[in-house]
Amino acid sequence: MSLDFKRRLRGLQERMAGLGLDLVVYGSCQNFQYLTGLLMDWRRGTDLGSGANNVFVPREGEPILTLAEASSEHASRTWIGDVRVLERGGSYGDLVRQVVSDLDLKGGRVGLGDHVWGSTTVEIARAVKGAEFRSAEALMDHLRMIKEPGEIARLRRVAELTDRVMEAVIPKIREGVTQRELELEVEFQGRRLGASDVSFPPTAGFVKSGSEASSTPFTYPRKRGLVAGTSIAFDIGFVMDGYCSDFGRSFYFGPAGVEVRKGYEALQQGVLETVDKMHDGSMRVCDLFPALERVLDRLGYGDYLRARLTTGNLGHQIGVEVHEPPWLSPAYDEPLRTNMVMALEPKLWHAGEYYLRVEDIVRVGPRKTEFLTKFDRELFQL
Repeated sequence: MSLDFKRRLRGLQERMAGLGLDLVVYGSCQNFQYLTGLLMDWRRGTDLGSGANNVFVPREGEPILTLAEASSEHASRTWIGDVRVLERGGSYGDLVRQVVSDLDLKGGRVGLGDHVWGSTTVEIARAVKGAEFRSAEALMDHLRMIKEPGEIARLRRVAELTDRVMEAVIPKIREGVTQRELELEVEFQGRRLGASDVSFPPTAGFVKSGSEASSTPFTYPRKRGLVAGTSIAFDIGFVMDGYCSDFGRSFYFGPAGVEVRKGYEALQQGVLETVDKMHDGSMRVCDLFPALERVLDRLGYGDYLRARLTTGNLGHQIGVEVHEPPWLSPAYDEPLRTNMVMALEPKLWHAGEYYLRVEDIVRVGPRKTEFLTKFDRELFQL
């Protein structure tokens, strides 16, 4: 399913007009991908790319994309018609001056996004008369918050992959396995099943029941193997087709006591009841944590929820980045809107006894919200 790049360009240019920006420049970053459709390697560090890979967006008219010669194969993979390749040994300053001249800017207010190299900024300053720089990092947040059908299809696929990874990892949970070994297994299975990357380093956190209480959950020695009476909290995520997943489940190795079993059931119940209340306009982002908190209080586990989520942050939006605004915190009073896609991640922490997490990707709909991740909610004791 295709992505609506013209909508994205219009939305950015409308925001530019409102802020009086004449030009916006994005280096190879999340907004570059969102605007151009190019899946260039911006997640692992800007030093792996080139300062010549930039998209120049005027307040009116079509953008111009510049690419280093080493990235020239991407020229045929973007919807942008005007792509200019910097030949080996060529002057990027000359190329920038020509781009700016052809864009025929009316003023000198320039917005810079992430991953614009300092050398590129210098060339823009030389090319744009009286340049005044502003941050352009958040200019498309309002667009990225509402997902297009093509984005939802991609998020659905990476969510399905993540469920399959969890299924493949379960048989590897056995006595003596270490947290590090399980984390490596998560990444291996994700890449085996088609992920291009992890969206963050995976976690398989052990908490042994009856251990000494501490100020942080994960004091279980990294080199010590798994023993009975231990909760395991997975936090995993992948990248596929340029879109991210973020997912969590907990399990208990060995016979689980009543409190921990009921706690996990309560956590799952809290997620289900909260999602059941979510649809377009039904509540604000800041209402999500209190809604889930009320369920956990009713079931007797509210204090353990608050022990870990001390700020009332229940998760985040997700898309080309694993963490996108708005965060699901008390600071955001945005109403829920159709095709918001978010990761809900409540946790229960009883210090010295267990740490439990459930995290799902959900899509807000006009009348109900659907789960994109669908891994077994009843599987707990192993």
